[in-house]
Parts: sequence; structure tokens; C-alpha cells
Amino acid sequence: MLVPSLSSRLNIEFKKTLDVLSEVVTGPFLLSAYDFYYTNPFPKITFSELVFFDSGGYESAIEKEVAEFGLYKPDPFEWNRETHLDAVKRFDEEIPTVIISYDHPSERVPVEKQIEYANELFRTKEGIIKEILIKPESNSSRRINLPSFFENIDKIQDFDILGFTEKELGKSILDRMIAIAKIRQHLEEHSIDIPLHIFGSLDTITTPLYYISGADIFDGLSWLRFVFDEGATHYINTYGPVKFGIHENSDGVWIRSVYQNYNYLGRLKINLEHFQSTGDFTKLGSKSEFFENAFNDLNEKMGGVL
Repeated sequence: MLVPSLSSRLNIEFKKTLDVLSEVVTGPFLLSAYDFYYTNPFPKITFSELVFFDSGGYESAIEKEVAEFGLYKPDPFEWNRETHLDAVKRFDEEIPTVIISYDHPSERVPVEKQIEYANELFRTKEGIIKEILIKPESNSSRRINLPSFFENIDKIQDFDILGFTEKELGKSILDRMIAIAKIRQHLEEHSIDIPLHIFGSLDTITTPLYYISGADIFDGLSWLRFVFDEGATHYINTYGPVKFGIHENSDGVWIRSVYQNYNYLGRLKINLEHFQSTGDFTKLGSKSEFFENAFNDLNEKMGGVL
């Protein structure tokens, strides 16, 4: 499942953008509980078939990474378990909703406690799809403690989706692929058949890489920041004029990019499904040799068990 996202971290007008996206998006869509809580009134979501109601941790963060060049970062408003719970209770759309467990970058607790908190949250609302987002256990760590998670893996059987943030799984792409493969391996060993969601991984390269590693659901903001074309992700301000013409104004380039990117994601989803059913890497398009080589490297690191 490829899930386009929207966040106030983007340097674009939030309500106006949501209005544009209502004309583009028909499938699943991710928005932040933080943005819902602090956008009044929040427009009713009628265009999506499934809403992922995110934790709010990304928007409430103070630090900004180099990889987020071009993103706007205002001083965050107050965000805690109470405001998150209030947002969850108030979000009452008729379409199916995935509620993602609470996150704040300054609050880090052991995995066992994260599971306990998530269960408490999900008991407050009925008729939802329950996703637990696993985070690092201490403020001094930027990575997931996989051994600790594996020790508690039997406790996640009652959740519908398991989530991790891409950058917290490892320093390199290969490190993250290995982590995903190990997580999938442990889930299968414990007969836990739930989707694995990787946050911040929706683009032309990392989505296929994490998919062949064992993940299932991918979301991100890149589709609003760049141009997807022929298996590559391009900087919109320089590639937009090449793709759409130098006569097109900036707003026009952005809107056309959004439409193109959404169509590209639809094609990518089909390609991934074809790969899943055939095992044929050529189904992954122009970068198929790269993806096959990456999978071989992963398989070697995993001891040839994939």
C-alpha cells in the first residue's frame, strides 16, 4: 500500500493544499493528528478510501535534519498524550481510519511500555484499525532497539499494523533493509501476520528497496516535494521546467507534478504487485538491475535465507 501524505512541515499553505489533493487522491491518505488538532476548522475528508491518522511526533519535533531541506519548521505547539487523545476522539470521519499510536520526540520509553500505552489508547475508540508505531527507547538513542522489540514481539499480536520510522531503523539504506528483513523474519517465526509500515519511505527508490526487504505499507511527503519520472526522483524547481516547459508558472508546475506523481505511484504499486507474483525484477522498471543487486546484497547479509 502506497500512502501519499500531507504535513504542515511542508512549505505550502495547508488548507489550500488539502483542497488540491481532494481532486487528486482517491486511495489511502495520511494526515497528522497534530495538524488536525491545530487546524480549525479542519476540512472534512471525503476523497480518500482510507485515512492514516498519524501520531503527531513528526510535526511536534524541534530539530530539523539535513535531509529535510526545503521543509518549513515553525516552533511547535504543545503536543502530549492528552492533546493526541483529544484529536483521536474528535476525528470522526465516516471512512475507515487507521489510528497510529502517540509519539513525541522528547518522550522515549521501553518497548514494553510503548505497547502498554498503545493498548490504552486504542481502548478509547471503537471501529478503528490499530497501528502501533515503535520508537527508540531513550532520548540518547536515534535507532530502534531491535533485540528489545523482539523480546516483546508476542505482545503486538492484537494490533492490526506494525510501524517503524525509516531513519530509526539504521544509518544506511542497507542497514534499514536488513532491519526490515529481520523484523519480517521474526513476525513469521511467531506466526504474526500483520502488515509492516515504514514511515517516510514513499519515493521511486526506497519504496521498492524496502518492499523487497519485507515491508508492506509506505508513506511520505516526497510526492509533494519532487517530481517522480522514469524511476527517478527529481528536484521540482529544476526538473519541472524541463518536464512541463519554461512557460509554466510555479504553481502550475507543482500541481502538474502532484498529478504526475500520484499516477506514478499507481503504476509503481502495480509493478510491485507484478514482482510479488513473479519474482521477476524486470517488473520493477528501469532500475531493475539496481534493485536485484540490492536484494542480492541483502540476501547475503541475511545468510541466504530470503
